[in-house]
Amino acid sequence: MSKFEKLEVDIRKEQGTSAARRTRLRDRVPAILYHSGLEATPLSMDKKSLYKALRTGQMIFEVLVDKKSQFVLLKEVQYHPVTDEVLHVDFQKVKEDEKISLEVAIRSAGESQGVKLGGILVQLLNSVTIKCKPSEIPEFLEVDVTDMEMNTNLSVKDIILPKDVEMITPEDIAVMSVQEPKEEQEEEVSVEMDEEGAEDSEDSSDTTEGEESSEKTEDSAPESDNKSDGDNQ
Repeated sequence: MSKFEKLEVDIRKEQGTSAARRTRLRDRVPAILYHSGLEATPLSMDKKSLYKALRTGQMIFEVLVDKKSQFVLLKEVQYHPVTDEVLHVDFQKVKEDEKISLEVAIRSAGESQGVKLGGILVQLLNSVTIKCKPSEIPEFLEVDVTDMEMNTNLSVKDIILPKDVEMITPEDIAVMSVQEPKEEQEEEVSVEMDEEGAEDSEDSSDTTEGEESSEKTEDSAPESDNKSDGDNQ
């Protein structure tokens, strides 16, 4: 199971655009923590610590508010449109013993038989939605592609889930595919077109020869009739 990054946060006493700007000038990032049925709590945290936590790709963090630990779900991150600097973060408080729904990344494991024969492994789905307790959230889910042959797919139903983790994404959605290289496919299409062209050419040649033969027969018929008339005279 994943180890949650810990974030030490402070409760912001000042709110508003100017207050948020002053917070950023102190290399801290303004945030807000939402509670179910309770008033939201404005927070701030160290920028470097937050960036380090975000790089893990996790969606759940352990925050320390007034030295009290609690789990929070990352709901939204607002970035500067030019510098990509984090401007604001929204968190949702979650209970340790309550299941939540969230997206988890998918990774392939192993080398497929189709790839060994020259095929290409294509990942069609990057993440799935699961439901579980915060303490049971996997860092990612693996899909074993070892037995995949050429031109085969694996679906969501083929993902092996950890204990107490429920899949929310529909099971019939394709996740991985082993496909033939495009060049080979294009060559096959080209060969088929060439063969069809050759057949059409042969058919056309036969038709032309038949027409020419027919024309010669028709041209020779009158000559025969003329000779016959002369003999009779």
